[in-house]
Amino acid sequence: MLTNLPGRADNPRTLAILNHRGEPVTELRSWFQDQGWRVRISKDLAGSMEVLDSKEVTAALLLPLTLSDSTLEWDTLLPLLSPTRSIPWLLLPWEKALTSGIGRLLRSRDALADWLPAPYSLPEAEARLQNLLRMDHLMEATRTRAAALESQLITDHKTGLANDRHFRKRLAEEFERTHRHGAPLSLILIDLDDFKSLNDQVSYEFGDLGLRTTGQVLRQSLRSIDLPARIGGDEFGILLPNTTLEEAMAVAQRIRIASDRTILEEGGHRVSLKLSQGVAVYQGHNLQDPTQLFLRANEALKAAKVGGKNRVCFYDPQRKAASPTEASDEGEITGSNQST
Repeated sequence: MLTNLPGRADNPRTLAILNHRGEPVTELRSWFQDQGWRVRISKDLAGSMEVLDSKEVTAALLLPLTLSDSTLEWDTLLPLLSPTRSIPWLLLPWEKALTSGIGRLLRSRDALADWLPAPYSLPEAEARLQNLLRMDHLMEATRTRAAALESQLITDHKTGLANDRHFRKRLAEEFERTHRHGAPLSLILIDLDDFKSLNDQVSYEFGDLGLRTTGQVLRQSLRSIDLPARIGGDEFGILLPNTTLEEAMAVAQRIRIASDRTILEEGGHRVSLKLSQGVAVYQGHNLQDPTQLFLRANEALKAAKVGGKNRVCFYDPQRKAASPTEASDEGEITGSNQST
């Protein structure tokens, strides 16, 4: 009997029998039901499309009208089956069918598909399907492990944000996109103020709390399309696609207000979270590469720290220098030239 396979617990054993030839399938259906399958039968192409689109099918048995891949029948079915969809399938040609075309139907090395010549035994048909499902499970497990490894490669383990490597890759991609299309790209660089004192005067664990909390403040202040990252010891960066300088300044002020209201507390120690921020924007011209945008934001960040920390500065392209800004508690910018 086919056992439930991990990863398919939602509808682990639903078999679609696509009987386009109109053959008697009562014995076939009863056999698989006795083995614990739920069985759905379709008698034509429209019915098969509906069954396969139902999202509940685990595997499929195909009794097709033709064995030629250049027909409407297969043009319709193949996109609904493995490898395009996670539905392994077993082809059951009619007796004395010319099977020379089957190789083309199964040509994709990624397709979880097999075939049985007629007359076939029902135990063999189920064994073939079970083997295809086992392979499907192994491939899904491999994809899951690969995704986990990819996540580890691009994620900072202390904050859960993107790491520096992934951030710089995305910065280059977004810079190129802005260069092509002209939609503004804003960059915010952030320092966790007095991070060294958190480590030295309290503990490294308290410093890590500051890093994690900063990550939480950034995530809660951003859109889903924005990319926050930890790019150094106490340094963070934010990519803001399709965002003007004025809009980016509003984001920075929102972060400043949120951090001002955040208290780091552990083991009897209470410290306010303070962040210095530098903002710069690229609008598709006057910069040669993403490094120049990074340097502009970094210059603004330095000005924020020199100016007393826990504040926001932006790079003014007209003055070619960093400019401070003042803001109300609601984040409204009330001072400084913001020419872009």
